Amino acid sequence: MPVRIPQGPGQEARARHFLEVGARWHKVDLVRRRKASAPGGWAYEAHLMVLGPGYASPSVRRMRQQAAGLDRIGGVDGNVSSLSVVSFPANLAPSTGTAVSSEIVLTDAERARLEKEAKKRRGRARALERSRRSTNTGQYGLSKKQARRAERRATKGLPEKIVTAPGGARDSWVDGVPKQAFRRDRLSHGYRELRARQAEAAASAAEYRRHRARAVARDIVAAHGPRLTVEDCDIRTWYRLWGKRLSQTTPGMLISALEIECRAASGRLVRASTWSTALSQHCLCGERVIKTLRDREHKCTACGLVGKRDLVSAALAAFVDLIDPDDPKTARLDSARSRHAQITYGEGLEEALRESTTPCQNTPRGAGRVAVPAQRVTSAHRTAERRDRTTPDEPRHLRDHAGAPGTRTACSPQLTIW
Repeated sequence: MPVRIPQGPGQEARARHFLEVGARWHKVDLVRRRKASAPGGWAYEAHLMVLGPGYASPSVRRMRQQAAGLDRIGGVDGNVSSLSVVSFPANLAPSTGTAVSSEIVLTDAERARLEKEAKKRRGRARALERSRRSTNTGQYGLSKKQARRAERRATKGLPEKIVTAPGGARDSWVDGVPKQAFRRDRLSHGYRELRARQAEAAASAAEYRRHRARAVARDIVAAHGPRLTVEDCDIRTWYRLWGKRLSQTTPGMLISALEIECRAASGRLVRASTWSTALSQHCLCGERVIKTLRDREHKCTACGLVGKRDLVSAALAAFVDLIDPDDPKTARLDSARSRHAQITYGEGLEEALRESTTPCQNTPRGAGRVAVPAQRVTSAHRTAERRDRTTPDEPRHLRDHAGAPGTRTACSPQLTIW
């Protein structure tokens, strides 16, 4: 059976890496996947499973070697709409380097692409719903507009008009369960083809998000080094507050990709508990600056430091010490070193905390702003309708995520596929 090898720029070296050494081959699976554009609606592929390391291009290997030689310490602050990184030389000497900051946000082009994809996704969903209703007219009632039209025709003595796509609710029992299960509905050929195209678009979007996370992680490690510290936040709390908003910026996927890239560059991304450090509530001078989720600017009345809240938190994360790197609860903030760095770097550090200093940074309109819920009529949980007050800060028992049972969303294997 002839098999076509993936072709394109850079694909030859990748294919040779996996095919030249036959001792690494484990097995070959012949599979088929749904593809609406292929003849017959299916694509047949041969999947080769290799027991060994994956492929990395020469440029990526050189970048990782250079990043491994960077003697820097850095901190990462993950946010709903951005990712902030600040790093310093490990010896805190101005002669060996300066303070560098990065802020990863969505560009205008990425926002436009996401809006276009969302519009297409909504259009496909409406088309699927219309097709299901047209094929199973007996399972749906008339909408209010269709019912009024039927009453007017009956009043005038006109014959009843056949409705091809009823717009009312589905016939259900008293408890709300549909009388006929959805799996028993008749589906047309167009419905199945459109559903396959919808699945292809979803898989393509997921692959693009993984590719973007890997590219962003490589840029961060190349600029700040592979020894980073991040707060041990519970992404599930963010999903409860902001919902599908996180599917655009994917902070959990970015942090997972950053952890993998740090390990590949002979470093490590360690996690620090938010309960024992409270980075967003402190200043580099050691003073405590109380801020709510709505306060996006850091202003210290003791030392006069002014900067972005996320960048200041990332700078403080660089000075977190862990007794046990595997236990986030053992993290403690070294205020003496952070104060020493603030005095040593002075105006250069203040400039880095106001805006990004890396040359490869994208700063679209509104860069650095977080998706804070509106002041009035903010959305609550899906089962609680709406409420007329702002979304509160993260509760105390939710902030102490370190050591909580169960897996973290940011470390889910589904988000770290390489």
